[in-house]
Amino acid sequence: MKTFQNVDTLLFDMDGTLTDLGKRWYDPFFRAYDILRPNISQAKKKEVFEKTLISIMETQMGRAKMLKIKTFWRASRDLELSLVDTYRAIKFLRKDPLAFKDIQPLDGVEEVLETLRSRGYTIALVTSAGDDTVGKAKLKLKMLNSFDLIVTRNSVKRIKPYPDAILFASQGLGKDPSSCVMIGDFPQDVQAGKNAGTKTIAILGLNAKYTRERLIEQKPDALLSNIQELPELFPSLV
Repeated sequence: MKTFQNVDTLLFDMDGTLTDLGKRWYDPFFRAYDILRPNISQAKKKEVFEKTLISIMETQMGRAKMLKIKTFWRASRDLELSLVDTYRAIKFLRKDPLAFKDIQPLDGVEEVLETLRSRGYTIALVTSAGDDTVGKAKLKLKMLNSFDLIVTRNSVKRIKPYPDAILFASQGLGKDPSSCVMIGDFPQDVQAGKNAGTKTIAILGLNAKYTRERLIEQKPDALLSNIQELPELFPSLV
């Protein structure tokens, strides 16, 4: 508890922390692949998912531009799709109304956020998703509408692991970074928090099998199994 005794501001990542990363990012890819290669085994899909997730965790580019395309090409290569089939899959993706737009809150998120807000904490979203995606997320996760500030990739030039978005948030809230904690599920979230001078909390969540080792390497101030454990670290300020 002592680690967070001076913290009054909680900065949340979105994908994988508040919402289901797989629903938004990976399911669209595999829906397209299933049309082209319906015989791809679940084992192969799992292998490609793991490689793709690891590659995203390891990226240090700090820019969101072309990330979806690069991720898609990498997955297509791992699935041994031809160039023609890859272009066909892209067409299927573009026609998929839920591609990268299926925002599903994780279990317990709404209750946790409401609890923390009722205890007097300032709450903000710091995400590498764009304004359009966050707009759709507000329809599914009503609590986002009461956040004190929302920072997207459109707010800054460089995304996590650079500190830009966190510094933008702390400045916008009138807070010193040392009074903030960055909460996320990827190494970049922890790196960005450390680079900005905040406390950091890593949440293992649904992808713990793939993220645990890399998150531990970043030495966050706390490592939680799921977001439901978060209120235990932050007693009431009021």
